[in-house]
Amino acid sequence: MFSRGCPAAMRAGASPFQKGDASPLSFFLQSAAKLNLTLRITGRRPDGYHDLRSLFFRLPGLESLTITFMYAHNVNDILEVQGEAVPGDNILIKVLALARQRTFVPSLRMKLVKNVPPGSGMGGGSGNAAALISFMDMFCNGRPAVNAEEAGSDVPFLAGGFRFAAVSGRGERVEPLPVPPHHLRTLVAVPAWTVSTSAAYAALDALFPERFPLSSQEAEEELRGVFSILARNGDARLLPNDFSEILLRQHPEYASLFALFQKAGACGWGITGSGSASFALFRDMDAVHKAAWALGDRKWIRKIILVE
Repeated sequence: MFSRGCPAAMRAGASPFQKGDASPLSFFLQSAAKLNLTLRITGRRPDGYHDLRSLFFRLPGLESLTITFMYAHNVNDILEVQGEAVPGDNILIKVLALARQRTFVPSLRMKLVKNVPPGSGMGGGSGNAAALISFMDMFCNGRPAVNAEEAGSDVPFLAGGFRFAAVSGRGERVEPLPVPPHHLRTLVAVPAWTVSTSAAYAALDALFPERFPLSSQEAEEELRGVFSILARNGDARLLPNDFSEILLRQHPEYASLFALFQKAGACGWGITGSGSASFALFRDMDAVHKAAWALGDRKWIRKIILVE
């Protein structure tokens, strides 16, 4: 969505990244997040990452990014973040650095409205990166400004725009799946604690020093089975995630949350990524609202996100 009409030079294919172009255009982008409806770790890689099999589910439009080109000389990028605080370096700066290794990108003023808490396992930062990459790709004449997998493991899925996908490797292999005829409504409960991804994988390696619970083939069959149940409008109940055992030991509160989701009529529930957010899938929005109301007295939940 553009803040005003696209100029003739853009319609003709000219790039606003060219030096000397003083276009004052601003661009408003929606930024998605994701849920892991299944997540199995199937092996360790020589590069230090892990192989996974996961059913990804897209949560569209949870955050937004407004971009304005700045063509003045010797002006650094400006990033303003509203909402959730982002500790450390922002992934958007990483994406710009990668893009500038390949092409000219002018300085940008970026306003990020951040609703997804970092450390929740929802891939909010990856969604921000995917939005910026997709935006820059519009002006690169078919040549990607950044390879999505360079920016992060969840970025290829979120840059693809798919609703559902079977994801493997470290996240770079994405197979889109057909959108089921039955629309799923989602409730995400973000607890007061966050989870470090590196610490979570270290704990998982310690828990399974020899081999992980499922092989790649078994995890793939499980993924397809869960997707088939949801596509048929069936009840998948507790959804598999190799990190769940560790998180339930550390935070027994998850068990009470899962019981509430089941009582509220959810067709599936679980933990996304390596945590910390948990989620439930519903068939109608009234059930979502009732579940959200029932969560109101749990002081350890800091944010509830509802997605129709």
